[in-house]
Amino acid sequence: MKPIFALTILTSLFFSACSSEKPQKAVIDPAVYRVKNADELQQKINLLNQQLAQDYQKFKKKEYIAFSDQSALDTNDLKTLSLHAVSSTSLKPTKEAYCTMMNTYFNELYRLGHYNLNLLNDVKMNNAPQADLKHKFENTDQFYTFILEEHSTYKHAQQLMGFGCNLRGALNP
Repeated sequence: MKPIFALTILTSLFFSACSSEKPQKAVIDPAVYRVKNADELQQKINLLNQQLAQDYQKFKKKEYIAFSDQSALDTNDLKTLSLHAVSSTSLKPTKEAYCTMMNTYFNELYRLGHYNLNLLNDVKMNNAPQADLKHKFENTDQFYTFILEEHSTYKHAQQLMGFGCNLRGALNP
């Protein structure tokens, strides 16, 4: 009886291992992000910023215990992001939700810029060097460095929260 039981388990393990699929990478359609001119790109970036401001305010209201104040985030100046950091005493699901919201925003911002490199010289982004903006969006590594060291205080917000958000992983799905 024991050999039949062992054979059944081994067979089921074999079939489940053979049939398991590797997770598929997200397919990104560049046409979704391409725009006709710099004004349209600026408008899309502004809309993305407005959406982040709304999402952030909703998140603060829902997770009010995680924040010391309820003031609005200035998405036009993400150097103030660390002033709106999630408390280090917050629960892990709150921190994960914050990371998801912010990483999604930065991912969308990257795609908008990356698929419109030729238009970036005519776009205004606070805390961004105007002359070298195209270079910042050329690949995910440069964008990652740009976000954490120049454009925002996202790195500091994560340190205050005591939880890493893995932006690099979010940019490379």
